[in-house]
Amino acid sequence: MNTFIHNTVLLSTLTAAASVAQAAPVFSCCATDENYVGRPDDHAPISIMGDHTHAKGGWMASYRFMRMDMDGMRNGTERVYANDVFAQGYSVSPESMSMDMHMLGLMYAPTDTLTLMLMANYIETEMDHKVYSQMGANMINNGDRTFTTNTSGLGDLKLGGLYRFYLKGNRKAHVGLSLNLPTGSIEQKDKTPKMGGAVNQQLPAPMQLGSGTYDLLPSLTYVQQFERWSYGAQTNAVIRLESENDNGYRLGDSFGVTTWAGYNLNEWVAVNAGLNYAYTRTLKGSQDKVGTAGPNGQSVTTAFNSNYGGEHIDAIFGLNFYAPVGTLKGQRIAIDLRLPLWQDLNGYQLETDSIVTIGWQMAF
Repeated sequence: MNTFIHNTVLLSTLTAAASVAQAAPVFSCCATDENYVGRPDDHAPISIMGDHTHAKGGWMASYRFMRMDMDGMRNGTERVYANDVFAQGYSVSPESMSMDMHMLGLMYAPTDTLTLMLMANYIETEMDHKVYSQMGANMINNGDRTFTTNTSGLGDLKLGGLYRFYLKGNRKAHVGLSLNLPTGSIEQKDKTPKMGGAVNQQLPAPMQLGSGTYDLLPSLTYVQQFERWSYGAQTNAVIRLESENDNGYRLGDSFGVTTWAGYNLNEWVAVNAGLNYAYTRTLKGSQDKVGTAGPNGQSVTTAFNSNYGGEHIDAIFGLNFYAPVGTLKGQRIAIDLRLPLWQDLNGYQLETDSIVTIGWQMAF
């Protein structure tokens, strides 16, 4: 991990949080309203999970749609191109990838301090590839230098809880712990070019629907609210609990820090913005069923462990819409956009261009 970048992000976050907390007036209602309900900025940007708890007996249903677009290859912090990838001995270079994820969530609070969570998702992915040369394309892909693979299906199931351990005035904090259940398939196949014609081939890890392992997802969240605005911070991680999945590999552990601030334009609408830092370790083991040999030596970059993991910093911009009265009372619609500010990726990987998340939430 780049220790300097990590420490700089944390120091900047803590300094900014301390200064705004001293300068802004306290939102007096929050000393009696334990869950800070009834404002558009009650929740973080919609892409941030586990940001709030509920009062005893409270339920919340939610739906999120996330679209991630990746285009072009990167080595470390530098943009590279297909010919740079082929020069390293690879036969196939990814060109672009899109992922659509539909997420259904349910929360229930059996007590004022404990909120239980359940989340399921459905994933659709598409990756475009380029073959290293026209000669190679003639050998393995009927002369076409490009091909596309697709997968779709149910992803991993997550269940867990949030425990609020601190509430004082307009400040609160809670810890979260969830378990990722490996319900998503890691056996996805699609037609890929081969000598003698395309065949159904096991696809690399980025095209699979789940991790294939049981994983712990801990988090720690702090929120403070003022008269017209609020801010929060969250640290989170993904810890893989098994040495490898049924296909002989394990995705890398990850660690993240996110900060955000929201401002209420009126009782219906809030704008928000934030920063996210994430670090992911490289893939471990080997992808046993993914072919690693190609006409140019090595096959596609995603078949090799050295091309996984890295660090990135993203900017977050969003809107929260909340209905305080009427037939839609208690319902929220929100959208946020994540844009990369800095990426340092291990080996040769697709770089992320944008992530858009749209969501609906209803408390009852």
